[in-house]
Amino acid sequence: MNRNQILKELGITPWVLKQADSSLHLDATVQHIQNDQPSFSPLTERTVMPSPQTLPTWVIVAKANAMQTPLFSKVISTIRKFGVEILTLEFQSSNWQVEAVKGDLLIAFGDAPGQFFSKEPSTAQELREIIFETSNHEGNDIPVLITHDIETLRNNPIKKRDLWNDLVMARSVYLEMN
Repeated sequence: MNRNQILKELGITPWVLKQADSSLHLDATVQHIQNDQPSFSPLTERTVMPSPQTLPTWVIVAKANAMQTPLFSKVISTIRKFGVEILTLEFQSSNWQVEAVKGDLLIAFGDAPGQFFSKEPSTAQELREIIFETSNHEGNDIPVLITHDIETLRNNPIKKRDLWNDLVMARSVYLEMN
């Protein structure tokens, strides 16, 4: 095999040295290379962005005092960048019904919401990185992810990395489901 054949098999266009007296050879080489190039057909399918009616809804559950903080607002704006609608709900265990949740994924911030949705008597730190399930208003199973309370994040900035990992995991879980 010569150099041009090896390069052609690798999908690399061979270089040709320019010389004044070999213009005929150059034209023949360029013509040969152009004939051997694969032709690319244009895409036939258009990329369709989801309409607002089809965007997934993530339910964010936190205590009322956490929802008023600037950090919580930043977390919500970060989640919106994932391309989802967000429904924020104030956690009150006394009058909550899990089946009333209208969403495709639920993220619980803190110990009390985490214990309520996981039915485990553990802290949010222990329940992190575990994917729980609950039924939504349509009876479909939706994933529940538990992360740190906003107060914990504010008092211990290193835990923000855990929150980011939890949000990335939530996105991955949702994309695997759909």
